[in-house]
Amino acid sequence: MITTCANMQPNKDLITITNNEEQIVDFIKQMLIMPRKAIHEWSKITNQTPNLKIGYPAQHLASLILGMKGNATAARGEDICDGSEVKSCSKVDQSDKCRNCKENVLRSENVCSNCGSTNIKRNNDSKWLISVRSDDELRMLLEETPRYVFIITDYPEFYQNNFDDIRIRAFEVWVQSERCKNFRILMENYYNYIYKEHIRKNPNKTPAPKNIFPDMFPFYMCNPIKIFECNIKDSLSKNPQPLINHYIKPDSSRLNLVSEVMPVSLLMPYEVEILKQHDIKIEHLKHVDEEMRALLPLRDTDKSIKTIGTKKHKKVDQTVRI
Repeated sequence: MITTCANMQPNKDLITITNNEEQIVDFIKQMLIMPRKAIHEWSKITNQTPNLKIGYPAQHLASLILGMKGNATAARGEDICDGSEVKSCSKVDQSDKCRNCKENVLRSENVCSNCGSTNIKRNNDSKWLISVRSDDELRMLLEETPRYVFIITDYPEFYQNNFDDIRIRAFEVWVQSERCKNFRILMENYYNYIYKEHIRKNPNKTPAPKNIFPDMFPFYMCNPIKIFECNIKDSLSKNPQPLINHYIKPDSSRLNLVSEVMPVSLLMPYEVEILKQHDIKIEHLKHVDEEMRALLPLRDTDKSIKTIGTKKHKKVDQTVRI
């Protein structure tokens, strides 16, 4: 059992990678920026998507951010030598779709090459996937994994159609900390109510893993702590420079760090009413902090399971899968 989990203190004895920020910048240039620039040039010739999978590079990046080496695992297993798991997703260079003819459209295209329409649906739905396939795997997740490190690459100005500037963020969720108890609930509910129920009904079909969407209500309810953020302006220009604007040192205690605040816009009407009942002036707020989130119920899949067969099931199920 790793004793540093509950107090959110990284194991300093395992921090062996130094000069972190300089190495992080070099890694991002060499392994993320330059390959992406090259594949974009080839995409102009081949008309194939320039999307590069971020999974394995993200494990390298996590090691540099955490200052800890990995365990040379390519798939299932501990990703970091302290037992931490790394999950990554990328919203960069996703394939888009023409709303008129339904053909795929490259992110770099402003007009559908098939029908000439500018009515393009820009996809922004990438998520983190966590699989739990047995009682033992659930036990290991809950009792032996100190933290999950969630890395996401996206566009900070996606809704302004700015696909030149890129952002890389990393968050920690400390599994055994009381602050992050909702993460444990999410995973227990997924395994007990979704995975097992699916296996019972369809024993020959593997259920989909647990989806955790960045910047959405369930993730904020896990009280993630942002430990890293880097912005890359004009990422496809001649010499883009990664700029680290937020970085928590590997040996710093996370216990008293503030978790990410959640936009008020993610609240549902009944959640707004709950906060108002606690005399919170919600109309004057832009964000919901950790203290206020503690007053809110966790929307989750256990609700949909418990309401199967009722008229409310369909509505509830749509709610909890945000």
